[in-house]
Amino acid sequence: MSLRRGRVAALCLALVMAPACTTLKNNAPKIDNPIAAARTPEQTAYALLHTYAAVLEEAADLVARANVPIEAKRAIGAAERAGTPSMDVVRIAMAAHLRARADYESAKDRPSVERAAAALAIAAVRLEEASRQAKAPLNELQRLVSTYRGA
Repeated sequence: MSLRRGRVAALCLALVMAPACTTLKNNAPKIDNPIAAARTPEQTAYALLHTYAAVLEEAADLVARANVPIEAKRAIGAAERAGTPSMDVVRIAMAAHLRARADYESAKDRPSVERAAAALAIAAVRLEEASRQAKAPLNELQRLVSTYRGA
């Protein structure tokens, strides 16, 4: 049941962040790879989470199709089992980074600012590491979805 809750939490997080996408203009430039376009650790994490949610939805559609080979369904399932925990780590690291940044921005005296700056630096490193490790499972799931999309 906890794996299902994790999936639901990841999907809920993606849906909560999705309204920001509706503010984009239709004539805005299309970004083919939002992860490559990201400039900050936060942008990278958001791009990873959104991309994973989109690919996961497409993977679920593929697995539901009768004409997709069982081997493909198993491979997609294995990729999802590797990817979802990685994205959970990114989500947790992102939350810690946002908390550390808020603490830094609200710090009043010098010792508090120094402690908060150190915590923010650590959180940023952890977020970058989580994002770096999450790219491989995402890429594998994207590869499988692309391979079997026309099946």
